[in-house]
Amino acid sequence: MKKSVFWADQVAEEIISRKRFHYESKPVPKFREYVIKTAASLSGVLHIGRLSDTIRCDSVYKSLKENGKKARLIWVADDMDPLRKIPKGLPESYSKYIGMPVTDIPDPHGCHKSYGEHHVSKYLEVVRKFVSDRLEVYSMREEYRKGSFRGEIQRIIDNRQKIIEIQNKYRGKENQLRKGWFPWIPVCGNCGKIITTHVVSADGTVRYECRDYKFEKHTAKGCGHRGENDPLKGNGKLLYKGELAVQWAHWKVSSEGFGKEYQVPGSAFWINGEIAERILGFPTPVPVFYEHMLIDGEKMSASKGNVVYPADWLKVAQPEILRFLYNKKLMKTRSFSWSMLPILYDDYDMHERVYFGDEKVSNEKEREHMKRLYEISQISIPSKMPLQIPFDFAAMVSQVFPDEKVSEAIEVFKSSGHIKGKPSKSDTDSVRNRLSYARNWVELYAPEQYRIKLAEKPPEAKLSCEQKKGIQELALMLEKKKFSQEELHSAFWEIAKKNGISAQEFFRAVYLVLLNKDSGPKLAPFILAVGQKKIAGLLKQVK
Repeated sequence: MKKSVFWADQVAEEIISRKRFHYESKPVPKFREYVIKTAASLSGVLHIGRLSDTIRCDSVYKSLKENGKKARLIWVADDMDPLRKIPKGLPESYSKYIGMPVTDIPDPHGCHKSYGEHHVSKYLEVVRKFVSDRLEVYSMREEYRKGSFRGEIQRIIDNRQKIIEIQNKYRGKENQLRKGWFPWIPVCGNCGKIITTHVVSADGTVRYECRDYKFEKHTAKGCGHRGENDPLKGNGKLLYKGELAVQWAHWKVSSEGFGKEYQVPGSAFWINGEIAERILGFPTPVPVFYEHMLIDGEKMSASKGNVVYPADWLKVAQPEILRFLYNKKLMKTRSFSWSMLPILYDDYDMHERVYFGDEKVSNEKEREHMKRLYEISQISIPSKMPLQIPFDFAAMVSQVFPDEKVSEAIEVFKSSGHIKGKPSKSDTDSVRNRLSYARNWVELYAPEQYRIKLAEKPPEAKLSCEQKKGIQELALMLEKKKFSQEELHSAFWEIAKKNGISAQEFFRAVYLVLLNKDSGPKLAPFILAVGQKKIAGLLKQVK
């Protein structure tokens, strides 16, 4: 059997073919369907970094389906997590809710039952555009309240001494769990906070005291209440090292995604795997470990102001391009910057051409990988090769022609050689969409070099006689003949050589005349985007 070249297919093959438990000498049961789980905590910002897990899990789900297997993709909101700080935009009065489950905090916008429900609803409206249409959604708060995990919770409590032993294998001597440790955190019956409840004793009932709890920068104030809590009634939650195992056993999870930090022995993933197998009798799921996304080399953070929301992405690119970015090699750190979006588009377009056979790749393994990467990154695979306009060129043209003048933009693309013949309706739609994305990118994120603002008259900066002659020669050429991008670029070098100046000196002179600065966008596509006649008129002003 030919081994798959793509990571998601390799994970799917491992899920289907695995035979034995990881920690126990037991056979893996036969599953009628394979459940792929993805999750997100609501204690932080739901940015595109959270989407990385969901997109990658969706790719494994798709691979299983393509292999003829029954599969489900579930998304779990870890909404029992406490509010840890006041997010930007919330009133200072919300400090009183620090330490409370996010599902129990009022929605400041007044449109949903809670803060948690508001953010899940808004997030999922967008997330569903990035993944398969059968994403099943669960709330941990609701599942606890319904008693969905009652049986598993009882087994975790009954076997807490075994859990202590499992965890202590990976903890230092000074950090060992003691005999009185308990795996359940109750919600305070008086103030409603979950992080402040300190378990004092437990048998069938948990007795607790509500005390202050310090986060890194904030303190959740305890109310001093002493109360009792029955874990089987669901007003609380399991600790994560135990809760994750319960989720796997309850939903019969075959695979889940995790950041690379979970790969090390003793991480929450492996501890939960051991708990799942030795206490709940369920095999450790196949992990999908991956590197995280950085923004301009830094971790996304609301306090740093470098957070990218899924809705922000959809203003400048279709969802398939983010899927494409995340579906590349899993264990490679990716630092995204809005300035690199044209490069990402070019890479995506190249893979699309390879998939449709419009670009050849001599290495068969590389070609198959590129085709599969493109294929699995699609929400719906196009029936034919879409019309491609380079993104950086579209960014320039979009600044010359407003949205309603697509037909005029198409004429520019014809003259540049990017469109041949009469475009179909789908081709026109492709052009319109790319122009729209490019226009939004220029307005919101593009570096200065991509922004077009033609000078009204030549600058006062002195140009050499050779530079002036070169500019006048270019003006005449632009009036006499229609150029393709490649022809025009070659002409620049010929003009520079003919007039005894370097190409760099020639480019600098043209940029100074047109933009009143030393550099700018790629010159040939820029001239074609603005129009040869218009550019010639500006250049002819140089005397």
